[in-house]
Amino acid sequence: MSILINRFGLIIFFLSVLIITVSCSGAKTEIIGEWQEESYQKGNIEKVLILGIFKKDKPLLRRNFEDGMKSAFTDGGVNETVSMVHMPHAEAIDSTSFEKHFKELDIDVVVVSRLVGITEEKDYKAGYLYTIPYNSYYGFYGYYYSGIAYANSAGYLSKNVVVVLETNIYETAQKKLIWSGISETVDPDKASDVIKSFGNELVSKLKGEGYFK
Repeated sequence: MSILINRFGLIIFFLSVLIITVSCSGAKTEIIGEWQEESYQKGNIEKVLILGIFKKDKPLLRRNFEDGMKSAFTDGGVNETVSMVHMPHAEAIDSTSFEKHFKELDIDVVVVSRLVGITEEKDYKAGYLYTIPYNSYYGFYGYYYSGIAYANSAGYLSKNVVVVLETNIYETAQKKLIWSGISETVDPDKASDVIKSFGNELVSKLKGEGYFK
């Protein structure tokens, strides 16, 4: 009888741990708006370069983001690499540095993400500014530098409820924009929750739309 009680107690304990674990990992990401270049031929992406745009004095944030995204692409069966493995974090990306650090990697596309905002209320509407991206977004380097300027001037709130990220994908031959989207991650407990939830949702969406080879 005591053995059955002990076993029952163990079952209750593990169920409690499972419930707590599930309840603590409730971050959910939704891509609420996207744009695609209609002329781009899908199904040819084999290798991805991941680039996170963060404040230059916060290299750890960038590294954690890129590593988390790397895991999402790896789990999705996509060959990838992260920018911080190949170049100093303080070095800006231009045509010269891109050729220097990334040319020999046989990258098909660059996935670039930046923080748009952190808010306590969902005030971003589906398709907001993303049905047709701004003209400056069509060039990779222009977008990168505008993103750096924003990251260096933007404040970061400590109370995370809704985290909004913008992601652009550029093919490497002409650095031309082929996909742009905005995402919301709701109720994350920490930054790693955002990265994992967002990464999994992005990879799933791109795979579903047939971008990968």
